[in-house]
Amino acid sequence: MSAHRIVLAEWLLRMRWPGALGGLLLVAGIGYSAAVLLPAHSDLGSLRDRASRAEARAAAIRAGAATAPQSAASRREQFFAALPAQAKLTQYMDQIYAAAAAEQLSLVHGEYARAEVPGAGLVRYRITLPVHGSYSQVRRFVAASMTAVPGLALDDLNMLRQDVADPQVDARVQLSLFLVKR
Repeated sequence: MSAHRIVLAEWLLRMRWPGALGGLLLVAGIGYSAAVLLPAHSDLGSLRDRASRAEARAAAIRAGAATAPQSAASRREQFFAALPAQAKLTQYMDQIYAAAAAEQLSLVHGEYARAEVPGAGLVRYRITLPVHGSYSQVRRFVAASMTAVPGLALDDLNMLRQDVADPQVDARVQLSLFLVKR
């Protein structure tokens, strides 16, 4: 084994700096291959898989076996069609009050603010309702309101319990009702 070392040392001495530079370039090439080319090769394989799945889906759409994805414009139209018209505001407010009455919660006074959503053709009614009842009553009221009224979003829900043993909570429910201007 020492003879091999001597032969290698003599060979390196004969090569001098061009040999050392060549060896350095060889090591750098191997490192570049391991660090850059191998991960790129595996990424290429996953991209080929994605492309083949996309081609299969396109062929299925052309054959009529699958439906094409909706365009952004059709999704927007579908979204606006699902929202209620501004003329039905009182009807939806009645449903919110009915959900509170079903849970035996009284909505004595609330704050209502109207704001137009610029450039969207929407009107946003921000509704703030103070509620006093049990935690489960407040929770069921919010869930029933959200189910009954399309376009209703829960913005904030603050609950305060006066005493740890008190089953009643004072809650402030903030809702947003989005309506289409028609």
